[in-house]
Amino acid sequence: MSRQRTVPQNYVFCPICGKGKIIMEDPDSDDVPLRLILPKSKKKAHWYIKCTVCKSQIGIAPKN
Repeated sequence: MSRQRTVPQNYVFCPICGKGKIIMEDPDSDDVPLRLILPKSKKKAHWYIKCTVCKSQIGIAPKN
């Protein structure tokens, strides 16, 4: 019987509904500062992801 290794994980939740898990982060990795950009914002995003709960399109961009 094999054992499955469980890794503690941190989640970034949707800023609109607060329920959908947008990104999963490995706590052992180096932090890369990211900015979540809300829909209809004037800021430009590099990537987009859709919340599985509220279906909002959330932008993601690296912080400068």
